Amino acid sequence: MTIEYGKLIPEPVPANVILICPDKTAEKAITKNAPAMSVMTDLNIVKPFFIPPGASIREINDKMIACGVRLLFVVDSHGKLLGLVTSNDIIGEKPMRYIATHGGSHGELSASQLMTPLAKLEAVPLEQIKRITVGQLLQAVQDSKRHHMLVLETVGNQPMVRGIISITQIGRQLGIEIAPTLRATSFAQLNQKLG
Repeated sequence: MTIEYGKLIPEPVPANVILICPDKTAEKAITKNAPAMSVMTDLNIVKPFFIPPGASIREINDKMIACGVRLLFVVDSHGKLLGLVTSNDIIGEKPMRYIATHGGSHGELSASQLMTPLAKLEAVPLEQIKRITVGQLLQAVQDSKRHHMLVLETVGNQPMVRGIISITQIGRQLGIEIAPTLRATSFAQLNQKLG
């Protein structure tokens, strides 16, 4: 049996055509009572951005600008997570402190020298994020004085970075500007606040 479909008849595109783009703020607008999961960048859905450990400070900055992010995962050639580098790591005091201690020049700095290594990273379990609201999460992140938070999920016996919480993203979705401080404190305090 043959199925017949209607014929498409293309037309010229008008000279005054405009491109429709989704209004991301309206689409993702939330309240402080929304589930905290609604502000998590879910790495099951959104591909994370990463950079090799030898990437220069300029390459890091260029990639952040091109991708519209302030955090990049640092991975080796086999995809193994080595650490992460944030915009604060490349524009803050960290590059100058590294040069003062180890020598070299600003342009010679690499991701491996500026990143927070895996051994120093902390994360919050996904189960905690699932139990709280955006308002509770916002308060906990502000109290931790961090810009980003990693969210871990364990599948079987394998821990995985499942998501990223960004204070900038929370503010964008709430429609408010949040000015976090640059001083980092322990995630132990954050975990305690999240329950």
